[in-house]
Amino acid sequence: MSRMHGSFVRQGVQVAAAAAFLAAGSLAQAGEDVVKSTFFHRSRGNLFAVVDAAGTLVSGNNVASVAHLAIGQYEVVFTRNVRRCAYIATTTNAYSQAMQAYTAGGHTSDRGVYVETKNQGGGLQDGPFNLVVSCGENWSPFAVVGYAGELVRASYGARLTALGSGRYEVRFPWFADVAGCAYLATVGDPNDELVFNPSGVYTGSGPNDHTVYIETKNPGGGLQDGVPFHLAVLCPSAPKTRVLVVGTDGIPVRGDAFTTSFRSALGKYTLVANKALTGCATVATRGSVDDAVPFSPTTLEIVPGPAPNTVGIDERQLLFFGGAPADESFHAAIVCK
Repeated sequence: MSRMHGSFVRQGVQVAAAAAFLAAGSLAQAGEDVVKSTFFHRSRGNLFAVVDAAGTLVSGNNVASVAHLAIGQYEVVFTRNVRRCAYIATTTNAYSQAMQAYTAGGHTSDRGVYVETKNQGGGLQDGPFNLVVSCGENWSPFAVVGYAGELVRASYGARLTALGSGRYEVRFPWFADVAGCAYLATVGDPNDELVFNPSGVYTGSGPNDHTVYIETKNPGGGLQDGVPFHLAVLCPSAPKTRVLVVGTDGIPVRGDAFTTSFRSALGKYTLVANKALTGCATVATRGSVDDAVPFSPTTLEIVPGPAPNTVGIDERQLLFFGGAPADESFHAAIVCK
């Protein structure tokens, strides 16, 4: 018996065992836990990096090194292989207009993540960023979608449906309830190539508790095919992770019990935790708080918060529409050591 075939057989036995648990009624939760533990690895520590414009590691976890390869081009190398994972990045505000971050597999190592920071015209420009890597640990599902709208890799059981130009649903299996989670997405190559188009990706809830809705758009806000992206679903149960889905008014719609938010001015939001967030990484995605279409595209960037237990989010219109501050709902996650 081949190693791969043997693995499938073992998985089949484990799934059958889980089904037996579920049939027992009173042991339904135990059965769900068996299935989750079978297909979602336990955490070996969060993978993240906060990097300044010069390529210096400001903070991180399980990071081996950071290299500034060229203008707007960086490689973050972790302490283990991350080739089968999803890479989510958000820029830190450094200029009068927002930048955007794009990701890909490492150019120098299977442990690396390649990051480009660009202005909204698509030009490479040095810029600070926060990077979070999701490998499906702790029941946190993910998906990586390619240029042709194909599912390149994902956590166990994920299925992709293309709904039309620039519109997708990623459905996770029955044991992955994601209704209370945040949906973070970044335009990113599924392998280790460059991403040339300065496009955007936006998220929302799907038609049921196991599905995430995604839109990819051009810099003018129109739906666009051919935009690859990485999606990470981060939930309140994830260790040392805080998640919030925030409405236009700054009030959290869902998230963990120890984090809240408020709006201080047009396009300016603050996330507030019950502990210091020094050394953590924050990523954010424009997205709806429910199953509505995230119609108005914006950029989001990280800014310092007014206190050690806070972090700021600046939200702006796309430069195509003037780049002014804007109030729109978003998804955010704070990942710590």
